[in-house]
Amino acid sequence: MTFSRMAIGVDVGATKVAAVLADSEGNVLQELRRPTEAKRGETAVITTIAETIQELLGFSPAPVTGIGIDIPGQVDPAAGIVRGAANLGWEEVHLVRELENIIPIMPPVFVIRDAYAELLGEAYFGAGQGCQDLVYLGLGSGLGGGAMSNGHLITGATLNASEIGHLSLDKNGNRCNCGLVGCAETIVSGNGVLATARAWIQADKLPTTLVDSTTLAAKDILAAAREGDELAMAVMSKAAKWLGQITAAYAIILNPARIIIGGGFGKAAFDILLPDTMQELNLRALEMNRQHLEIVPSTLASSALGASCLVWHSEAVTNLHTPIH
Repeated sequence: MTFSRMAIGVDVGATKVAAVLADSEGNVLQELRRPTEAKRGETAVITTIAETIQELLGFSPAPVTGIGIDIPGQVDPAAGIVRGAANLGWEEVHLVRELENIIPIMPPVFVIRDAYAELLGEAYFGAGQGCQDLVYLGLGSGLGGGAMSNGHLITGATLNASEIGHLSLDKNGNRCNCGLVGCAETIVSGNGVLATARAWIQADKLPTTLVDSTTLAAKDILAAAREGDELAMAVMSKAAKWLGQITAAYAIILNPARIIIGGGFGKAAFDILLPDTMQELNLRALEMNRQHLEIVPSTLASSALGASCLVWHSEAVTNLHTPIH
């Protein structure tokens, strides 16, 4: 049997390291998932990443062309350095160099901010196929964003374009891990929904069957909202309206044809979030900017598949600015 070219994609999140061995057609041959355990420190996380890569290299039926890694924070792709990854507790980590010290023989490694990789994955193999003007919003532990205009990935002057999770929407809001106050991800994310629900339960704001405990999770709030729990529904509505503000900003500034909602929490909650999100979008954006705009859920098979696309994308571009066709 002849195998097409292979790549490894690694998605490093606050709670898990997900990785795939995939071919250039987007077929996943092997998938691994391990806890990040960021509290153990950066060395432990890097070791987990390295061990995961080594295991997938051993599975590959053909030589691996390259390894793509996506990670939260401020990423310098050329130097392979990750800075300011608040959810991991990283200040400055020379990720590629550290991995090369652990894995003596390794294919080329490409590193990029997580939301950019997810956007590329959607454009190549997911809900963004055939669309040149895209926005990706990933609602997981935090909120990440990425955008593409006329097929070009928009990275910005310092490679931090679409850092939408840290747009402050409420100067009197909750303090974010980044140090700012009222960041979008303090409400529009799994952790944000959980924090809002806990605060409202403690304040006895609305009737609810939810109980604030160490085991309470965002999925419990989502489940309660589906059952008609008043407090849970209000929490989800607030998150949706904030998400509507974000989509309106993208509609006005970039005029995309499609906005993709991804991330574990975003995909799970898509149907609950969409009505209030659309209502807020319609109130805040000009009709000509939103009349042909689609908001759709992610269809990417794996969060790490987007990271593998870095290999194919990096072969064809310089500084990640060539359009995808």
